[in-house]
Amino acid sequence: MDCKVVVDKLMRRTTSWLSNSLSFGGRLQLLASVLFSIHVFWCSTFMLPVVVKKECDRILRSFLWHGVGNSNKVGKVAWSKVCSPKEERGLGIKDARSWNRAAIMKIGWDIFQRKVSVWMNWCYAVMLKNKHFWVAPITGACSWSWRNILRTREVMIHKVLYEVKDGNLFSLWFDPWYTGASIIDKFGMTMIQESGIPRDAKINSVISEGRWNWPRNLWDLIKISNTTATLPFQPGSDMIHWMKNGCTFSLHYAWKAFISHNPIVPWLNVVWFPRRIPRQSFCLWLTFRDGHKTLDKLHRWGVRTLNIIKYYY
Repeated sequence: MDCKVVVDKLMRRTTSWLSNSLSFGGRLQLLASVLFSIHVFWCSTFMLPVVVKKECDRILRSFLWHGVGNSNKVGKVAWSKVCSPKEERGLGIKDARSWNRAAIMKIGWDIFQRKVSVWMNWCYAVMLKNKHFWVAPITGACSWSWRNILRTREVMIHKVLYEVKDGNLFSLWFDPWYTGASIIDKFGMTMIQESGIPRDAKINSVISEGRWNWPRNLWDLIKISNTTATLPFQPGSDMIHWMKNGCTFSLHYAWKAFISHNPIVPWLNVVWFPRRIPRQSFCLWLTFRDGHKTLDKLHRWGVRTLNIIKYYY
């Protein structure tokens, strides 16, 4: 896969804006809309090599601070701090690394949701070979992209919430509906053979007349029976939620799962109010982030300045 094309597109677009006099606020708007949309397709389709993602971030960082895509100068605020939600002192820019992982996670979400499509049918027939997504092994035969799709399970398993209703959709053994994990993960593969319940059984196979009806020939099954006894049955079909009841998958929230977080700032609405002037909001944001080259900051850097009063005309 030749990823040079996405880097070249970013560089050409930033070069085409060199003749325009853009403020920081204007650059931020262009970066968040036009430039980000260039590599969003690639990030949503392929797991990009690390060197490509670093180069994409370097171009965006250079354009934001210096108006060109090929500058090696440092910015006023570290890029890792810029790529944070606005409510956490950042600018809401998605860095290529975390956004790429979140976009690949969306593919994993569609797979275990069994989204109806020709490509999804191909994944189950060829890639998974009719195995369950949650237990499919990562082997040396897996392609780079498929391997990274499977690796997103490590994060998704802690973010998805399985809601059992009629029990017709979820796998009894392999779906993570039992206290946030699958029964196989909790008790091992031998549970299937020892229980006498088929490997491809759904949850409804242990439900009878609206009540749980587990075999009681094993101590582990008795333990499972006691745990599930408190789970209420609701009318309707089984559902999968993202993080909490009623929420579906969102790339924005998936991106947040891959970044480090900071406390919510009290000045969010002071800087980013609805009818703001972008240039002035950016300047005020820089003030809160200590990004201006003020005299006190120069002193901290060891730069000597004259103690004179400065007049501006």
